[in-house]
Amino acid sequence: MSSPDDDTVLIALDIKISDYGFIEWFDTIKDRIMRVGEIIDNNSEHFVFQRNDGQTKSTYTLIPMTIDIYNDKIKNKILIPKEFATKEKMLTAFEETKNNAW
Repeated sequence: MSSPDDDTVLIALDIKISDYGFIEWFDTIKDRIMRVGEIIDNNSEHFVFQRNDGQTKSTYTLIPMTIDIYNDKIKNKILIPKEFATKEKMLTAFEETKNNAW
């Protein structure tokens, strides 16, 4: 996940889009929820939307996580960076973090 206006978004787990125009996810630290103003692009390679909560109209892009993306863009920005041999181990570790957060 990325946003040119919000450098705090890195990982999005358990993404849900409601019928009421909200998107929600867990980012390994907390749940996030925001109102979707406009869906810019919706395909299997990426989901791009513009947030609209009355004050902020930032654009966010969700793309499937790969080992390369993790190593290049995420690893050095998270609290406890880890090495992963496979995508499956990386995703399992993210899921365990989410399950242990609450």
